[in-house]
Amino acid sequence: MKRPLSADEIKEKELAILLELDRICTEHGLTYLLAYGTCLGAIRHGGFIPWDDDVDVFMPREDYEKLYTLFEQGIESPYRLVSHRDASSLYQFFKLVDPDTEAYETFVGKKHPIGLWVDIFPLERVDPSSQHFKPLLKKHARTGLKRSFAVADPSVASTAAIKLVKKIVCPIARALFDVSDLNKKLEADALALPSVTGVDASEPIEQGWVCDLLGDACVIDASLLFPVRKTLFEGHELPVARRAEDYLEITYGDWHALPPEDQRHLHFPEAYAIEEE
Repeated sequence: MKRPLSADEIKEKELAILLELDRICTEHGLTYLLAYGTCLGAIRHGGFIPWDDDVDVFMPREDYEKLYTLFEQGIESPYRLVSHRDASSLYQFFKLVDPDTEAYETFVGKKHPIGLWVDIFPLERVDPSSQHFKPLLKKHARTGLKRSFAVADPSVASTAAIKLVKKIVCPIARALFDVSDLNKKLEADALALPSVTGVDASEPIEQGWVCDLLGDACVIDASLLFPVRKTLFEGHELPVARRAEDYLEITYGDWHALPPEDQRHLHFPEAYAIEEE
């Protein structure tokens, strides 16, 4: 039996997933930190942004792979780490999901349900001054665009014109491209960043730059992020960037200011608890 979840219940379950990730990382010496709107919520609101439920985290690539290995080896956890590597996910990055729930992301439609989740984005070491960096970014962006059209729900769009374009392009993209292959190419680009741009991986991560290539492809001075510090998120001390305020300013501009009320669009997935009858 499926029971619809309220916004508060969604947040409660996503917080539980995040706390489980924190437990695993703490016990196994892995580094992660709250990212994007989750970091903004922590610093500005002390928890979730009231009109949003997204939980995003960054992990250095080395720790990201160690987390994958832990789940491959059968670490005890009520949650699943899903990945395109074993065809359990449409996404090019990992998600830690609650298998006792079912949720739908708007842009992919109801053909691809997934449990409520925490998104985990790997950070790649990079030298943004390398002549090879921008060509790789452009190649990656082209692959990402193909993937976006191949997985998108053409019935969902912000305007009638975009919906019309998607209705034409998405079926063609699905016929031409295999999403699994595209995800492999996207991850291969990310894994190649350090060697392609000539980064010395033996240097401490905070002495260089990192790139969230599988997320928003932002390039960040790693000294803003590492070593991480703790701050309160829904009553729990969780890691954020060392200079979280500077990271937020670079990412969002005037992050102190709340958006106008008419722009505070509720962002909650359609989600259900799977319960025994």
